[in-house]
Amino acid sequence: MNKVIKTILWLALAFLLVAVGVAVMSFSRGSLMSATTGNFGYDDSGDYRGEAVADMSYAQTTGLSSAEAGGTVQSFVKSLSVSKSSVPSSQAPTAADATVERMVVKTGALSVVVKDVAEAIKTISQYAVKQKGYIVASNVYKRGLAPYGTLTIKIPAVNFDSGLNEIKALGEVVSNSVNGQDVTEEYVDLDAQLKNLQATEKQFLTILNKAVKIEDILAVQRELTQVRGQIEQLQGRMKYLKSSADMSTITVDLATDPSVLPSVDNSKTWKPWAIVKEATRSLLAAGKSLVNFLIWLVVFVPVWAVIALVVWVVAKVVNKIKNRGKFKLE
Repeated sequence: MNKVIKTILWLALAFLLVAVGVAVMSFSRGSLMSATTGNFGYDDSGDYRGEAVADMSYAQTTGLSSAEAGGTVQSFVKSLSVSKSSVPSSQAPTAADATVERMVVKTGALSVVVKDVAEAIKTISQYAVKQKGYIVASNVYKRGLAPYGTLTIKIPAVNFDSGLNEIKALGEVVSNSVNGQDVTEEYVDLDAQLKNLQATEKQFLTILNKAVKIEDILAVQRELTQVRGQIEQLQGRMKYLKSSADMSTITVDLATDPSVLPSVDNSKTWKPWAIVKEATRSLLAAGKSLVNFLIWLVVFVPVWAVIALVVWVVAKVVNKIKNRGKFKLE
């Protein structure tokens, strides 16, 4: 009987705790919803409602009449969608033609046969540094026995053509390609969007300085954060485009044998001399592998000798034990 009473009491206590917890959660949720939705002046669709009380408070703060202040915060926050919208790209070329020089991202790719790959890479690297450029990547390989290297540099766009000529002078040019991408329209369009957002930011700051109610301050700060994030994105993209246009990229493939260059297609033409050279390289590579194996074998001779000696001693001991056993049996 006591156990039943205790069980009932425990269940009642648990039910009471659950009820209290639910009540607390409901109260907290209601307070949170009123703080994040109703008081901020936003409806369920996310639009700012600009309640009459907020407008009246704003009017008293700024010295405006209720008619003048009616919808002040409301109209400003709603205008964000217009302020932050992109300027139509059809308007951008007109501004570009008037105020901005053409911005072209230039890239070049060459395949050159040289006498010394390492020396050619050194010469090109020194030229890039001299022109206030820099080396993006540099690699040297061996395909068979033929050295092969790749080099990517960035130099000022004004020196792009002279840079190509400097590289061509190092040897025989097997392939050469130059590409240009005009990014003027994109840059001007981004600049128009940036100015639009910066104007919106200033308007938000004006409202923020005049606002007194916490609800209004938080609402404007949230929109201000979004605007500033978009401003930073636009500035980053514009900086990248300008940097790409100011510094051109040149990629060079270098080799002493044209057959190892990636731009040369050896499958469509029959080149006996190239086949002879390839066969010679393969033979030399096989001989090199054999010599390497013999070197490893000789170096490890002491190890093999020790292993063989241990095996021989163990075998002799085992044989002696067997012979002693046979002698005792006789």
